Amino acid sequence: MFTLYARPAAGSAAVEALLAHANTAHEVIDVPKNADGSAPSWFLKLNPRGEVPTLRLSDDSIMTESAAMMIYLADLFPSKELAPAATSRQRAPYLRWIVYMAANAYPSDLRMYYPERYSTDPGHAEGVKKKAINDLWHDLAVFNEGLGDGPFILGKTMTAADIYAAMLLSWAPDVAELFARHPRLKGLYDSVAAHPEIRRVWDRNGMP
Repeated sequence: MFTLYARPAAGSAAVEALLAHANTAHEVIDVPKNADGSAPSWFLKLNPRGEVPTLRLSDDSIMTESAAMMIYLADLFPSKELAPAATSRQRAPYLRWIVYMAANAYPSDLRMYYPERYSTDPGHAEGVKKKAINDLWHDLAVFNEGLGDGPFILGKTMTAADIYAAMLLSWAPDVAELFARHPRLKGLYDSVAAHPEIRRVWDRNGMP
């Protein structure tokens, strides 16, 4: 059984959705924040950075980093076809785009929502936020151009990369504008959300 340490509307949503879609035994524990925004001491023992998601595996070991969890869990349940096989020609684009979103769109989102974290000078926050928004629009435009006929990254089959991307699309500063600019991204998001078990997770996390 897996234990996912999470917070609503956080980066844990995609991992929670994958676990639900895989129909595997798991528990979700929402991690509160202290009054100053820090993580509670008990959670810091599991993840010294105090970040969610944090995943306790069936052997009681701890895993961090959301993209790594998505890759690991998708490979763990091959019958769900959430990841191409290592020998498949589709493995390279699958890994490319899940890591692209983790390395580019995710950090841009964080800078946009928490600009004060990225400078020791509070006066820099507004500039950090504006640059992050510009970067995010560019990151998602590049992702859109990389999509083929869709609706998913690899065509007709949904993978863990699509679930992860859908979560990040929902964090755009203006989701309606994003989807108006890039209808293919809306198609990907809607196709992921059409899975009932994922829709339930999205609803729990307050996602559109």
